[in-house]
Amino acid sequence: MSEQLSADIAMGQKVRRGLVWSTASNIVLRLSNLAVGIIMARLIAPEAFGVFAVALTTWSILGSLAEFGLGADLVRRDDYQRHLPTVGTLGLVLSSILAGAMYFAASHVAIFFGSPEATSVVQLMSISIFLIGLSVVPAALLQRNIRQGTLFAVDASSMVISTLVMALLAITGFGPAALALGRIAGQSAAVVMQYIAVGRWPEFGWDREVAREAVGFGLPLATANFVAWLTVSVDNLMVARTLGPLELGLYALAFNVASWPMSVAGQSVRVIALPAFSRLASTVHRGRAMVQVSGPIWAVSILVAVGLMFLAPQLVSVAYGDVWMGAVVAVVPLAAFGAFRVIFDLAATYLIASGHTRRVLLIQAIWLVTLIPAMFVGVQSAGLAGAGWAHVIVALAVVLPAYLISMRRSAVPTLGFIGAWIVPTLAGLPLAGVLWLTTVTIPVRWLALTVGTIAGSIAYALPLMNWWLRQVRELSRLQGGQVTEPGRAEGAEPELDGGARSGPPGTALQVAAAASSDQRPNIGEEQ
Repeated sequence: MSEQLSADIAMGQKVRRGLVWSTASNIVLRLSNLAVGIIMARLIAPEAFGVFAVALTTWSILGSLAEFGLGADLVRRDDYQRHLPTVGTLGLVLSSILAGAMYFAASHVAIFFGSPEATSVVQLMSISIFLIGLSVVPAALLQRNIRQGTLFAVDASSMVISTLVMALLAITGFGPAALALGRIAGQSAAVVMQYIAVGRWPEFGWDREVAREAVGFGLPLATANFVAWLTVSVDNLMVARTLGPLELGLYALAFNVASWPMSVAGQSVRVIALPAFSRLASTVHRGRAMVQVSGPIWAVSILVAVGLMFLAPQLVSVAYGDVWMGAVVAVVPLAAFGAFRVIFDLAATYLIASGHTRRVLLIQAIWLVTLIPAMFVGVQSAGLAGAGWAHVIVALAVVLPAYLISMRRSAVPTLGFIGAWIVPTLAGLPLAGVLWLTTVTIPVRWLALTVGTIAGSIAYALPLMNWWLRQVRELSRLQGGQVTEPGRAEGAEPELDGGARSGPPGTALQVAAAASSDQRPNIGEEQ
């Protein structure tokens, strides 16, 4: 018992250290990515961003298959060492096949998006697909051991390399190819640094039983990720084919800006969420932890989303320039959608850690099927704004209820989960009032952006002070295993969750919650 307690304490300390490192690195990297995006937006025209968005969309969809859930399987397994050679082989073979398919189908893909000039950029990005397979094993080992300091060093170094290459090539007239080559340079450096960090080089082998287990877990997850990427990429296709490369470039910028709630609220803990959730052996306590972390995550999401909705014109004009002002109409609805994406990603991570990858796949499939007609109508009737509002309508009417139903079956009480959002949502009302008053009374955009950011943050933080103190106390109770009213949620079915391996309730997820990997990458951002 004492050995188990010592192990539990050590895991709790590792999670806390990991969260501190992850939060700090996330802030630094996100601010750096923001600066990189602004620099590249000043160097490259919206049309060029539209061309690169075609390649990036293709890369994102195929990249979800290249990883195939193999890394997630390594993170959650106790016997992961036995799986490493076979997983390395699977990753290399899958990524090679997908990279070849992307290269040879590049012209057809570009024409399908209505942007034939994107062919060469799509071919370049196929190299990045191949690199994904090489990074599966070292990235999973770093995530499994919650080595956030190392991950920060790797990400920061690769971002510097990528930025230098992109900026140099953009200045010399490479256009959208500069963005692709910069990403490849940074990703190549990251793969090498990951292997150095884990103290091993690529190792290949084959075990039929290991392969069967890895594919059995990864296939539903890879399919779910593939469908998820289709879901967040169908808007790009609709915009490109209906409105053209220029509008696609504006929309790509709007989507990336509106993804800040995901970046701020989700990215800090996403890399430790899966191992943390997986180590909670009790379904009941995992469900309770899910409720406890959802409130703080939603609170941060509301702050960023409401700020973007009201300050979008000022932000886009000041940061990116007036040439990008056409993106504002899409930023407003997409910011609201961005807040809900944080909750959806949190829910997906919970289900994946519990072993329910098929549930995630089903929800993603329903999401895609309902989004396609909504997006078609939205783009046709209201352009970029219609695309954003189509996301919001489907999220509220379809995706949120689907996740609530699925999580209720895994001991997450619906009323408790939604109830955790009430106080932050109400606190968003004075925030909205202050931001509206700022925008109508201060015509100078940079001044309105500055005043709105400061005054709005204060107006939002003051009503939430006592609430945040309560959240800290609740998380402390989870840390000590003192879960209030630990009974199963009404209607929840008892389960043996495949993702749970070891560790008592309340030791691994005191402070962790995060997102699954369906976030659209920012232009210029290394994954």
